[in-house]
Amino acid sequence: MSDEEAIALLESCYSSPRLGPLNSFGYRAAVWRIAPDTVAKLLRSPVEVYLMNLASSQTSIPIPRIRRCITCKGQQFLLMEYVEGSDIYEIWPSLSLWRRFRVVWTLRGYVQQLRALELPNKGIPGPIQASGAPLLCQGHYFSERGAGPFGSYAAMTAWYNGRSRLNSVLLDPSIRNASMIPESKTFFDDSMPLVFTHGDISPANIRLGKDDTVWLLDWERAGAYPKWFEYANVRAYDRHHDNDESGWPRGFDWFIPLIAGWYKTQLLFLKNNATGIGHYGFEGFD
Repeated sequence: MSDEEAIALLESCYSSPRLGPLNSFGYRAAVWRIAPDTVAKLLRSPVEVYLMNLASSQTSIPIPRIRRCITCKGQQFLLMEYVEGSDIYEIWPSLSLWRRFRVVWTLRGYVQQLRALELPNKGIPGPIQASGAPLLCQGHYFSERGAGPFGSYAAMTAWYNGRSRLNSVLLDPSIRNASMIPESKTFFDDSMPLVFTHGDISPANIRLGKDDTVWLLDWERAGAYPKWFEYANVRAYDRHHDNDESGWPRGFDWFIPLIAGWYKTQLLFLKNNATGIGHYGFEGFD
């Protein structure tokens, strides 16, 4: 398929239904099936292709093959192999207990492989690049417009602890100046090493192939983060709302500690300071 043919397919499919579940805002991911064996994804992170290649070259994790990147209407699209099968949010209720355990145990192995992967830029958290400065960190536990880029692990730790102080200011209108901010009692846990983290293991990013192969999709939020961060990101989908198809199917949450470990205290820090972490535009809190 030439670039011209791919662009023509994209233009014809751009207004067609997207793939994946509806989120709480009523939207699906910016992914379209443009051919029987190919999907196109709107590329938001310039390093996603590199991260996918890094993970596929150093692990045995099944990851869709990259076909090419093209520009269409001023935007970058990633063309990838379409994997025949069903996403976990669709098929989980129909799986036997044994098949459920097999999926979970396989995911556990994937997380362990990623954590053992050699990081190209040790000591610098965030998206991993082959070269150059670290990029903006984005995802569930960063501000609305992202955070960083951080030049060191210590800098990211300082940002989170600063956001904890900001959280106190935002939730207590009686605080009028810095001297009134109470001393923090909990802090961001930076005692564990930075490891390769998928960052978005979710019901729509785990696909069970026709042959029962467990595929891991969407590497946009992958990067170098504390070991416990994978657990926190998996837990971000602990929701069961009628208008939100993107949460874990009922019963899956019991298996999350087996997949990514159990880091309840670290997750509680993020949840308790969610208001401060999610805001942007405040100076002097990092």
